[in-house]
Amino acid sequence: MTAAKLPAEFKRQVNAAIAQYPAEHKRSAALPLLHLWQEHFGFVTDEGIKWIAEKLELQPINILELVSFYPMLRQKGTGKTHVRVCRTLSCAMAGAYRLMENLCATAGIARGHDGIHDPVLVSPDANFSIEFVECLASCGTAPVCMVNDDLHENVDPNAAADLLRLRLPVAPKPGEGGSTINHQPPSPHPLERRLIFKNIGRKDWTTDIDCYLRDGGYRQLKKAVTMSRVDILNEVKTSALRGRGGAGFPTGVKWSFIKADEKKPVYLICNADESEPGTFKDRYIIHQDPHQLLEGILISCYALNAHTA
Repeated sequence: MTAAKLPAEFKRQVNAAIAQYPAEHKRSAALPLLHLWQEHFGFVTDEGIKWIAEKLELQPINILELVSFYPMLRQKGTGKTHVRVCRTLSCAMAGAYRLMENLCATAGIARGHDGIHDPVLVSPDANFSIEFVECLASCGTAPVCMVNDDLHENVDPNAAADLLRLRLPVAPKPGEGGSTINHQPPSPHPLERRLIFKNIGRKDWTTDIDCYLRDGGYRQLKKAVTMSRVDILNEVKTSALRGRGGAGFPTGVKWSFIKADEKKPVYLICNADESEPGTFKDRYIIHQDPHQLLEGILISCYALNAHTA
């Protein structure tokens, strides 16, 4: 499809998306443009990659690297119902490969085993297409998959027929359709003692401040403001508290890098990113125990003499 044949409404949406960014940073519109192209044409073609690159004054490789990185973007047509199965470590251990086998068998798809990469597989009647993707950012509720744009968590690998039956025979319009998202983590393991997650999933628990206060909330903050900042820092060091990302860096050591008489402003940032497979946990705290997070931020700010968080 040449640029002259592109629908006028599509061009208007593209120009509107680019206009959201400063002229010198219009390359930031690359992802919005890729999503627009896929919504209009079903998948991102080589021609689409070249057209978007030219529109943003980039090289085609700059667009191709986005298409090949993000699992939501695809370079091949799909069935009326498209299923993405996460196969990153947490999901793989929880049955993702068995789920894929059962989905393919149910949809009548013959799946090869190249051991490296599985392309988009389309059923003979074109009703279904299935592919493996990397992390869908729900490691705590593995195995997970997406049916069109709906996320399904804690999927039973043996319930492939039920999963496909939910969407047969046509894909939903944007913004329509239900979801089986489960906002509760699994019950604790018999050997697990929950600390940060102690309030998650409690039947008598609500997210308002009154409930938090009744359960002893903000007592630690009251204690902290009676202590010196050095004492708080030493207590954090003694606790051996570590970051929960990939590095597991000791929190007390990190705090000690900030001088007590630091003249420059100190800012505290709550990093709730979950981009690393296996680190899915932050959204439970934010959604279901927000005052625990706020109390931690306040104590941290007091200890670090930070006035902005």
